Amino acid sequence: MNNPMDGFRSLAGLNDQLRKMFGPQFFQNIMSQMPNNEMKTFHDMDWEQMFGKQLFDNKTTGVYPRIDIYETQQEVVAIVEVPGLEKAGDVNLNIKPDALTLSGSLAGRFSAIKDERFYLNERFRGSFERTVSLPARVRPQQARATYKNGLLEIRILKAGGKGPAKKPQPQNKGRSVPISFG
Repeated sequence: MNNPMDGFRSLAGLNDQLRKMFGPQFFQNIMSQMPNNEMKTFHDMDWEQMFGKQLFDNKTTGVYPRIDIYETQQEVVAIVEVPGLEKAGDVNLNIKPDALTLSGSLAGRFSAIKDERFYLNERFRGSFERTVSLPARVRPQQARATYKNGLLEIRILKAGGKGPAKKPQPQNKGRSVPISFG
């Protein structure tokens, strides 16, 4: 069965292709040429009701933090964007043979400022939790993590041997990995 969001992903791909063909300001140029009455109709549409508030809420935890994962011959490497961490206690990293979970809180230096005081408020603040599947089975006990310049780099040795690795027991809660701040 198709995911209802597949159409939007296709639109996003089309957007990227149009920007490559016609330049980065393609949609801005089209919008500036749209007649005022059509532009007003476009702006007055209730987008949140049509697609749900979560689509427009830039503080949703489902997509934060952003993560890149790649493999080398011996390791699975994850690079996680988490700017604003001040100490190891701000984030928890748990690794299982087939997944990693990152959770924590970013209160940040602006926690004393009330939301209505912000003129622009785009950066994520608050609690987060994200679990991602890994592309290969790994050895959680041989993972290491380093935080520097807003990026958390996680390196995990792959499980050795040919064929599928031994399936972990259901009670396996994984391994909590300490994070080195560099």
